[in-house]
Amino acid sequence: MDIIETLNAAGQQELIAKLESLSGDARKNLERDIASQDWEELKALYTEKSTASLEDNVSSDLKPMPFKIAIDDLRYDFWKETGEILLGKGQVAAFLVAGGQGSRLGFDGPKGMFDIGLPSHKSLFQLQAERLQNLAAQVGHAIPWCIMTSGYARENIRFFEQGTICALDPNGKAIVDENNRLALVPDGNGGCFRALAQSGTLAWLIEKGVRYVFLYSVDNALCRICDPAFIGALASEGRSMSASKVVPKAGPNEKVGIFALQNGKPGVVEYSDLPEQYRDMTNADGSLTFDGGNIAIHLFKLEGLRKLQTSKLPWHTARKTVCGIEKCWKFEQFLFDAFPQLGSMLPFGVIREEEFSPVKNAEGNDSPKTARTMIGRLHREWLRKAHVEVKPGKLYEVSPTLSYAGEGLSRRVFERELGRNILEFDED
Repeated sequence: MDIIETLNAAGQQELIAKLESLSGDARKNLERDIASQDWEELKALYTEKSTASLEDNVSSDLKPMPFKIAIDDLRYDFWKETGEILLGKGQVAAFLVAGGQGSRLGFDGPKGMFDIGLPSHKSLFQLQAERLQNLAAQVGHAIPWCIMTSGYARENIRFFEQGTICALDPNGKAIVDENNRLALVPDGNGGCFRALAQSGTLAWLIEKGVRYVFLYSVDNALCRICDPAFIGALASEGRSMSASKVVPKAGPNEKVGIFALQNGKPGVVEYSDLPEQYRDMTNADGSLTFDGGNIAIHLFKLEGLRKLQTSKLPWHTARKTVCGIEKCWKFEQFLFDAFPQLGSMLPFGVIREEEFSPVKNAEGNDSPKTARTMIGRLHREWLRKAHVEVKPGKLYEVSPTLSYAGEGLSRRVFERELGRNILEFDED
């Protein structure tokens, strides 16, 4: 079937007219865009999603997934030691999902390049790279990182492009931008498994002998990358192909997905898909029934990733403004839809103040200010535990090159590094 027949079958007559109005390179570019899309699937997605309701996104058998704070478990030190051994053998890699832009922050560029205003003015990318370098030095082995950024050994980095899918207007028609190109938008973080394989990066990890892949999102300023205890817990558990870090929700309206069991299978229901009766449901003691917040930190065994490279994840929808057109259809896949396909999953509860501070908004909640404050308070607590006399009303930034998670600090280190790798600042 040629390109015109394909578009006709998909009901895209307006796109045919646009294509036939072009010539030369402009026509060739649009033809390439059109050839990159599965028009039969796009038509089916629009037909399905345009008639769906919110309740269609969750099963009638939705149950909360219980979890416990991991550091309170008597096995925690064993898990940490196990994870350090696996890291030291080169069997763990980090996978950064960093497709997002900083538009909500008012930042023109990749979100990872954003400076949240710490005294050092280090970007999110630099903070993550330095944490990874510090941990690699502690375990005595380089940790492969599936993203490119400055300051990390090039031979241990691999980066690749996220997939895209065509946005449709409110009537299900393909959108063409001012440059006569299809309006292609990212296909969601669930496309990462397909991209990992198609880019050759999965094969690269296999060649390196990697057995566990730590997958995380770019905007969490407190992410403990390749946390050894997290890795050791999954390695010790045995039967699960994946694990996820979980925090108790700050409240029913916090915009995080929740871990839950649907038809007996583990997964995540995105906050935008969760009906109000589940969102506000409470237990007898007043606590939230669906309390396990998803902070986008996951761990996969490599055999799980090999299975997911050919698995088909469901599509979700968002209504957004695209090319000046309101309420357009954007389709995306969510990586947490992989969990039901992998069977049992290990939930690993963590303390919010130590590991979760997303940078999503310019002001208010989940902003650079809240992330800066949480880092300053956490690092101040590290110093207090190291018997350092900190100044009242002051916050501190401890460089990731100096300490990964509070280890290695003392009064002597503080006196030597203050003003260099330990910086003092006022709380906003």
